Amino acid sequence: MNKKEQVKERIGQAAMECFERYGLEKTTLDDIAKAVGLNKTSLYYYYKNKEDIFIEVAIREGESFINTLQQSTLKKKGVENQIGFYLESRLNYYTNVLNMNRVSVESLDKILPRFFELYDAMMVQEKDFLTKLLLQAIAQEQLDMEDPENTASVLINFANALKHSTEQQAILKKQVEIDYAQSLRDTKFLVSLIFKGIRKQG
Repeated sequence: MNKKEQVKERIGQAAMECFERYGLEKTTLDDIAKAVGLNKTSLYYYYKNKEDIFIEVAIREGESFINTLQQSTLKKKGVENQIGFYLESRLNYYTNVLNMNRVSVESLDKILPRFFELYDAMMVQEKDFLTKLLLQAIAQEQLDMEDPENTASVLINFANALKHSTEQQAILKKQVEIDYAQSLRDTKFLVSLIFKGIRKQG
């Protein structure tokens, strides 16, 4: 890690502490600069705004979480349990990140477009992981299906769409907090529905 990356990591840690204490919306760049021991002008050398800091740190931590989650998923028995556990855990993690750092609906509306732009690379990795789980289940004659790659893509895309729909509704209705409970129930139903159709019979 070079000096610039070290400074950015310090800024990220300090910023997340500020977000947790004050909330993303009320935290200022002055708060973050003071917490990390820099002046505001120096902070602009690394980041344009506080939202960029949040997104970069959230993506970095998310990548680490996904790697750990994939290892945990492999320990589960049965491909349906594995994929259900994986999709539910990633939704719970995302919800916890927003709650822990007190991200308001207004702030979420600002960060979502940039977040999804940076999240694309991680989604490719996630789809590859689910494809491997499905291929292994096919090889073990647990599933009867022709296109595991497309199925993996549909699972990730639908799980993301359910979450995103919940967020957009909260933004439009100007809700104070976002309730992801329905998204979680719908994700579980989606997994059971898909596996009902592809599980090998007899």
